[in-house]
Amino acid sequence: MIAAQAGAQLFGGGNRLITLALVIVIAAVSVVVAVFGHQTIKVLETYGALVFAVLLAALFLFLAPQFHWNQGPTASGSDYPGAFVLGFMTCFALVASWYPFAADYSRYLPASSSTRSVSLWPLVGVTLPMILLGIFGLLLPTIDATLASSQGVLAVISAHAPAWVAVPFFAFVVVGEIWANYMDVYTAGLVSLAMGIRLRRWQAALGCGVLGTALAAYAVLVSDFHLAYEDFLILTYLWAPAWAAVVLLSFFVFDGKPRPALALAAWAVGTAASLVFVNYANLFSNLGVAPTFFNAGLIAALHGADLSGLVSAAVAAATYWGVRRIRQS
Repeated sequence: MIAAQAGAQLFGGGNRLITLALVIVIAAVSVVVAVFGHQTIKVLETYGALVFAVLLAALFLFLAPQFHWNQGPTASGSDYPGAFVLGFMTCFALVASWYPFAADYSRYLPASSSTRSVSLWPLVGVTLPMILLGIFGLLLPTIDATLASSQGVLAVISAHAPAWVAVPFFAFVVVGEIWANYMDVYTAGLVSLAMGIRLRRWQAALGCGVLGTALAAYAVLVSDFHLAYEDFLILTYLWAPAWAAVVLLSFFVFDGKPRPALALAAWAVGTAASLVFVNYANLFSNLGVAPTFFNAGLIAALHGADLSGLVSAAVAAATYWGVRRIRQS
């Protein structure tokens, strides 16, 4: 979807039909490469990351003089920490949604590789670029807040960066997002097989690609993409931290000896507990008239902060660890 929006900028703006056509083309290319396998993806992403870093640095140098570096936050007082936590957790959900992908590269490492290194370097490789890109993304709307609000930050780049910098950047965003889609579709196919769905790998990858294309088309034709993507991240934030806590305990505290039934139960308990702390008004912000939710008083007391991910991880970890310790004693 991001690739389609960037491609639409090359054709003069955010026309929905052009964006939809690009979604279909980009999805088709992504699925084809994902079907061929991971080695193809690895080669493309190895060199693509370097090219993207160079283009991004050039774009930053040309736009930096236009940033309003001293622009203050829109939230103030006691609302500020609540807004900060809400924004931080949404960004964390983006990072968390990528955490299984590092495992796709571990197959290329020798069995004698340090567990600490295999865990640490993917963490650095995901977190550091996300922080830098996040700061860049926060600075872009300060150039033209009205344009950013109505058409997104890509329109700001198109309007305020030199064409000879913006055009290669948009072209590479299209290509780069296709590479990212390879990983999405490929890993989704493998996960489907791991879940016991009886399909061949290429069939699972194709099915996941078609489903992703349908969701992207919905974001173009029915909903606002930015709101739909934010809702997706919040939904990821609901379930992923609890499951990650259980997985980490299984591997690093209980010596890789999982208890599947207990793991699912702990995850379910953690996720259920987190529902009390969800900022539903933010999750369903794309509705015309947002209803009043059962926890509105709690969220108001927290000044909008969404603590559901933290709660789910803590409760799931406590449940899983506590029950296993009781059984061992």
